[in-house]
Amino acid sequence: MGIFQIVITGVLCAVLAITIKKQSPEIALLITIAASVLIFLMILPMLAQAIGMLTNIGTLLDGGMQYVSLALRVIGVAYMAELGASVCADAGESAIAAKIDIGGRVIIMVMALPVVVDIVSSVMRVMP
Repeated sequence: MGIFQIVITGVLCAVLAITIKKQSPEIALLITIAASVLIFLMILPMLAQAIGMLTNIGTLLDGGMQYVSLALRVIGVAYMAELGASVCADAGESAIAAKIDIGGRVIIMVMALPVVVDIVSSVMRVMP
């Protein structure tokens, strides 16, 4: 699946949602959500391929798998937060979208703290 198919799908669904929004905003929102899910399903094979490559890299590095695993989880949280925030923003709920965005950022920060601690510990061991 290439970017051309993804863009065409997105544009067609957007035009359909805009056209229907005047008569039925609820159906337009459902079209937007369905388009989001469809596009996500279209990119899923590429995402699986990227995860496989990162996993292979992680197994080659000594102890690197824990960092690859963390990176994949962080990327997953970022994508899920962005998808949820976008759907809420499309529905006109920008306040909820902002809270989802903040929630995603806080979760990512908490997930990254062990790496920061490892880096600080490494620097402290090297410093006299």
